[in-house]
Amino acid sequence: MHQELHYFAENCALKSDSVRVGLLLKYISEHEKKMAQIMKKFEDSGNNSALNTYSRHYYEKLAISIHTEGEHPFEKMDTDEIAIVTLEYHKNIVGLFEYLQKCSCAPSVTEFLNDILSVQEAEGRLLARNMKQIDDL
Repeated sequence: MHQELHYFAENCALKSDSVRVGLLLKYISEHEKKMAQIMKKFEDSGNNSALNTYSRHYYEKLAISIHTEGEHPFEKMDTDEIAIVTLEYHKNIVGLFEYLQKCSCAPSVTEFLNDILSVQEAEGRLLARNMKQIDDL
């Protein structure tokens, strides 16, 4: 999801007529690229079975979808609206890891998911703060 958001925000930034919106989307793109790289490191650590366990069930039942193809509402949103939607995506990602953590029985998997959850939450706070600073500019 982070990788998809990276590419999508990057593409929308290029299409934006607004300097402020373009700057915000460029920042979101870079942040999502960084998060995709972090998640890849978790996946490469050999503990990725936890990531695949109940993910499909979570997204089929509980999660919002991400629109990464075709026209997207980002193209018609201002910076506040983009920030709200982006933070909602992050809330959704955190929700996935909280859900996986609840489903986990193995201590090593629970610890692994706790580490991912900590990174996701910290990066979500950083994203929110930096998006606000960009909007203030």
